[in-house]
Amino acid sequence: MFYGVTRYSLFSPGSHSWKTSRSGVFKTPDDYMQYLFSEKRLNLRAEMFFNKAVPALAVMAENHDYKHFVMYSELLPKRHQDILFAAAAKYPFLVPVEWNEVVRGTGIEEVLPLVEEDLAGKFDAADGVQPVVWFRLDDDDVLAADYLTHLENYRTLNHVGMAISFGLGLTAYKGEHELVNLREYYHPKSAQGMAFVSAFDPAQRRLAIITPGPHHGVDQIMPTILDSREHMFFQVRHSDQDSTLNETPYERVAASLARLDKLPAVQSADVSAEKWPSLFEDIVRGEPVAHVLSTPGSEPLRLTEETVLSFPLDSGIEAGLVEFEFEFESARRLQGGFAVVSYDLHGADGVDPEALGLRNSATFGWSRQAWSKSSQGVVRQSLLLPDGASISGITLRGKNRQPADVFIRLRQPRVVAVHAAD
Repeated sequence: MFYGVTRYSLFSPGSHSWKTSRSGVFKTPDDYMQYLFSEKRLNLRAEMFFNKAVPALAVMAENHDYKHFVMYSELLPKRHQDILFAAAAKYPFLVPVEWNEVVRGTGIEEVLPLVEEDLAGKFDAADGVQPVVWFRLDDDDVLAADYLTHLENYRTLNHVGMAISFGLGLTAYKGEHELVNLREYYHPKSAQGMAFVSAFDPAQRRLAIITPGPHHGVDQIMPTILDSREHMFFQVRHSDQDSTLNETPYERVAASLARLDKLPAVQSADVSAEKWPSLFEDIVRGEPVAHVLSTPGSEPLRLTEETVLSFPLDSGIEAGLVEFEFEFESARRLQGGFAVVSYDLHGADGVDPEALGLRNSATFGWSRQAWSKSSQGVVRQSLLLPDGASISGITLRGKNRQPADVFIRLRQPRVVAVHAAD
C-alpha cells in the first residue's frame, strides 16, 4: 500500500514549510495569495503536475495499490479547481482534498484520517499489522515511473519507522517548449523521492506515523536508507520556484543555471523513455543537434594546442540561455584545463564576469575553461545573457599539451529561450 500527498498551490500563510509564506517575501497574506494564484504561476503548475507528474504516477497506479491525495484551497480559482477535478475523474487514484487550515507538516498528517479509512476498508484485525509507505510530492517535481517498484523492496515490517531516500536524480531547466541543460543530480536526503515506512494496525484502525521534520535532518529523527543506484526523481528548475522569490527574475534564472553548471552533464541517450514517459520528448527537444563538423558517422575532430574553432551566433538575440557543448575522449586521463571557450559578448559593460561564471582576460576575452581529469566525458557550458546584452559568436581554443591525443564531437551552439517569471 502506497500513499502520496501533494500540496497543490495551497494557500497556507501560517505555514513554515514554504518560503513563499515567510516574512520578508510578502508583506501581507493578500500579497502572498495574489502571487500564489497568479494565472502565470498556476498555468505552469498545472502543466507540470497534470501533464508531467501525474502520467508517471498513473503508470505506478497500474501496478501498485496506490492513492495520491491532492490538497487544495477553496480559494484556488475555479478554472484550476476544474482542472484538478477533471484529472481526478480521468485518474481515479487522485483524491482531491479541500484544506483551508494551516499545514504544519508534510501534508500526510492532515490527510491521515482518509488514509486510515482507506486502509480499514482493506484489512481487518485478522490480517495483522501491515507495512504502508507514504511520500510527499511537490507540484513541480516528477518521479520515475518505476518509483513504487523500487520502494516495494522496502515496504516490509522490518523497515517500519525508517525513511527511504533515493539520492540520485536528474534535473534540467524549463525552456519555453523543452527541457534544457540536462544534468545528473546527486542529492542525498532530498525532499524529492523521499518516502517513509509506517505500520497500520487494523485492530486499532490506526496508522502510526512519525513526522520527519526537515528532509536534510531526517536521519536525526529516524533511521534512513540511502539508495542512489538509479535516477528516481526529476527536478524541473524554473524562475518561478517558491524558494527563490526574494531575488529578481534574472537573478532567479542565473542562480539556478549556475547551480546546474556544477553538475555532471547528461545526454538524452543516457535517459530511459520508459522511466520518464512524460518528459522524454521535452528532453530530446531540448538537446542541441550535432554540429556540421561532427555529423553522425564522421570522424571526431582532434583538439590540439593550435586548435581555434569559431561559431557565429545571431547578435540580434538579446535574451536567452547560451549553450555550448562537446564530447571528448582520449586514450589517457586529461590533466585539467584542456580548452578555453570564449564568448563574444556585446553590451555587457559593467557586468561582473564572475556573475556569469566567466573571466575577462586580455588573451581570451570573456571566457571559461574546459577542465577534466577523465579520459572521456561531456563539456557543457551555459550562461544567461544579461539584460540588454547579446552575443555574436563562440570560439573554442585548445590549451595545454595532454598525455594523449584528445578528440571531440561538437554540438551546435545556440541561444534558447527559457521560462522566466514576471
